[in-house]
Amino acid sequence: MNIKKFNFCKFSILLSIVLLSYISITTYIEFFSNNAISTKEFFTIKIISLSIIFITLALIFTFFKIYKNKYIEKEIIQRTNEILNENEKLKIHSHIDTLTQCLNKKYFMERFNEEIKRAIRDKQYLSLIVVDIDEFKAFNDIYGRSEGDECLKLIANILVNHCNRPSDLVARFEGDEFYILLPNTNEPLTIANKCLDSVRRLNIPHDNSIASNILTISMGASTLLPLHPDQQEELLLNAKEALSQAKKSGRNRVL
Repeated sequence: MNIKKFNFCKFSILLSIVLLSYISITTYIEFFSNNAISTKEFFTIKIISLSIIFITLALIFTFFKIYKNKYIEKEIIQRTNEILNENEKLKIHSHIDTLTQCLNKKYFMERFNEEIKRAIRDKQYLSLIVVDIDEFKAFNDIYGRSEGDECLKLIANILVNHCNRPSDLVARFEGDEFYILLPNTNEPLTIANKCLDSVRRLNIPHDNSIASNILTISMGASTLLPLHPDQQEELLLNAKEALSQAKKSGRNRVL
């Protein structure tokens, strides 16, 4: 039904109500007046009655329209907020690794680009730690994928708890590999050793590891006072090289 037809229907209903009310009132007055009211007075009563009916219905219609508009406005605001909340959730989820709730690789690299520019501008150190779970494939082979996922969550939680400044970034890259970016930090080994010790204290059995009889991690750390954005690659390569040396040295350590 289009708007014109809808408005015509409302007008017809309103007019019908007015006429029925008017006829009912005048009939009632005429029936019970017993000719005590003159024709002129009766006509006046009719006019007044009709006016009151119109005014009453007009007020009812006005209040209904105001209520309807407020209701529609409230619904629009509520729906808009729902859409905004959903968009915000989608935005957050696009940045997060669903298993560990750490940042994902894509978003981490976007922030990495921003942070190295900030470090250059503010003349601050920038540190990167690359984390790898020792013999994680062997752990999954023995204890199962579900147990492996629980270990990833626990380790991610440890990394996030120790890197808890608003500017610190912790991301899961691939499989059991995590990256930690520490802006305005030139001593990443302090934090790395705390993470290392916390993972050891979990005492998660790992009977198929060459590093220990419990689950452990290896970490490579690198620090730069960057002068140009190209040094991002240098920071990455240095941290990966340090991780490689940690593995070659027997794992379960940070270099």
